[in-house]
Amino acid sequence: MSTQDSPGDDPIRVLATHAAGRIRAVSLHIPDRAWMGGAVIGMAPAEGVEHLRQHASHSPQAHAHALALACAQAAGEAPPAKAERLRTERRLAAEMIDMHLRRLLLDWPPSLGFEPRINRYAEFHRRLLHAGEHENDFLLGGEVLDLVARELLAGFFNQIRMPHGIGEFLDRLAGGGSLSSILSELIAHGPSTVPPERRTALLGTLSADAWVAAVGAWPSAEFIRHPRYAGEAAETGPLARHAASPLVRLLLERGNRISARLFAKAIDVADCASTMRHPGSEEVAPLIDACQAAPDVGVARVITARGALLCWVRLAEGRIADCAIVPAGAWNLQPDGVYCREAMCLQATAGDPEALKKRLRWLMLAIDPSLPFVVELVAEEDASAAPAST
Repeated sequence: MSTQDSPGDDPIRVLATHAAGRIRAVSLHIPDRAWMGGAVIGMAPAEGVEHLRQHASHSPQAHAHALALACAQAAGEAPPAKAERLRTERRLAAEMIDMHLRRLLLDWPPSLGFEPRINRYAEFHRRLLHAGEHENDFLLGGEVLDLVARELLAGFFNQIRMPHGIGEFLDRLAGGGSLSSILSELIAHGPSTVPPERRTALLGTLSADAWVAAVGAWPSAEFIRHPRYAGEAAETGPLARHAASPLVRLLLERGNRISARLFAKAIDVADCASTMRHPGSEEVAPLIDACQAAPDVGVARVITARGALLCWVRLAEGRIADCAIVPAGAWNLQPDGVYCREAMCLQATAGDPEALKKRLRWLMLAIDPSLPFVVELVAEEDASAAPAST
């Protein structure tokens, strides 16, 4: 949700201090409701799945399907039939599209002075909610592809030749498209230089088996809160999935990391639309994967709009004895994660605090938090008087 949404009782809170036009310190508070594993302990698997589908604070389809598949693996059940696997892929792809479109059509435009496209988003939102339930998914996926090509990034689809260099990239942006206008504005505000030693590792998609090999049969409490891979913080979202794209790479090389994440989101939308049309393609990793980590313990990995969601489940006497869910936001918003690292590199000309605060908000929108957020920026000399953050 955006900063324009009601932050609720306990939003994600960013507290940053600044001096001389630069960010000097950043701390984050993430509410416990971002971690949903404890909510289903003691329930029967079907009851827990329905609870997450109805009450998960974010990505309800991803949470529900992760729990269902992890429970099935823990119980030693046979894999779902092919038709059910394909329906699940469509539902997860639709949820990803819906989350990306909410950001691209509703949240990003007003952050840069454009009108949100409320009606256009509502048209797709209503239909995406019911993906996997009927035979119209193929047509809906095609309409989403048309949205990307004709409305979001029209200038990139009017010519066959791929742009070479930032000059041609900017020409394509000028060729039309609502996302193109947003990208143009962001690029005009200048790059956000992140030194190589401050950059967060980009972690591509791993299988459930690979996660068990890396983490173990059950994750530690520290991993659940602050997940790491090979001892390092990592970014697992659209940028990590599409960093090899020539146009995403072009933006990264010029230091336009926020713009690179938005462009990666557009690629994600198109890829998910293709999954809705042709799920189960061998050329693309499945959106969900699961394995048995130990007797009575199942693990599921889901690709979500924000990154990797991991779910461990232990069953006992047919009920969920323990459950640990690592949400995508835990990767991005930990103390040594991508948000804090890149926020510390932000600066504004003439030391304008409002310009710094805008950049902090843009970075958070690009990271795409799962809950509403608020940003507080205080001068370094006033930081000692600011509310404590955890």
